[in-house]
Amino acid sequence: MKEFLKRAYTVMEIRTGFATGLPILSGGLYGAYLSGSLKFWTLVWFFLSGFSFNIVANVANEIRGYLKKEENESTMTGHKGSEGLVRGDATLKDALIVLVGFLALGGISGLMVVLLTKSLFILGMGLLGALAAVTYSLGPKPYIVYPIGEAISGLFVGGLSSFLSTAIQVGNLTPEIVLYACIPMMMTVFLMSTNNTSDYEKDKGARVTLPHVIGFRNSIKIIIPEAIFMVLCWGALFLIGGITWWMFISGLIIFGEFGYRRWYKDYYKIKEVYPAMGKEWGPRPLLLIYSFHAILSVEFLLGLIMQ
Repeated sequence: MKEFLKRAYTVMEIRTGFATGLPILSGGLYGAYLSGSLKFWTLVWFFLSGFSFNIVANVANEIRGYLKKEENESTMTGHKGSEGLVRGDATLKDALIVLVGFLALGGISGLMVVLLTKSLFILGMGLLGALAAVTYSLGPKPYIVYPIGEAISGLFVGGLSSFLSTAIQVGNLTPEIVLYACIPMMMTVFLMSTNNTSDYEKDKGARVTLPHVIGFRNSIKIIIPEAIFMVLCWGALFLIGGITWWMFISGLIIFGEFGYRRWYKDYYKIKEVYPAMGKEWGPRPLLLIYSFHAILSVEFLLGLIMQ
């Protein structure tokens, strides 16, 4: 079992599992802050479900890369928690066991959320999320190979997961819920966009992602209007009273520090793709996601306690 777990780790890409888990966590705590009470177990089960389905998508991508021979030593990031199939650290059987296992874990956790909320809508969204996780890279028409991959990932991984988590806690739909969900949605688009842009040359002939449609430099520049949209949503949340002034300020600091200074300030200067680009720049939007949701989760929890 110990050896299997070591092999399994190499195909799971656990670090990006939090790209879904953390928006669910911060969204749920934001909903608790808005409503004045926390549905603790609903949030726990939802976090586990979202995290698991993200791992399913990651493993599906590993399997596709291996079967389609899309990865080699020159394109790998070197992260030990991914690309295990290509390196030979794990077998296809290992990957399939991990995929089915996390699909089951995500499904069971999702059913617990449905039982607690008694909502068929949540059940439908959960089934749709599971389908999106599998068809991300597998099946006859995986959407990762098309220019819509960034938008669909942003919608499901960041936007919808955060939206549902917040709405479950609040109990009804409000403008605050929609505005807040737009932020993790855009952060996920940043993550996908950076990865696709870094893989610009590698993906030629195998995938047609958005950078191939709009061009390499435009795929970098497009982040500017996307970031403006995200900041405007954050400002609108403050103006309608959805967040406090100190939450608003801390959010701007996070955007500036982890979004601009540590990432886009130098990322924007890249003129053409180079082999180590994915390794150097891929983790930076993920760091933005981690920082924003972790810090805001603490602040929402403090706001709830202070009420």
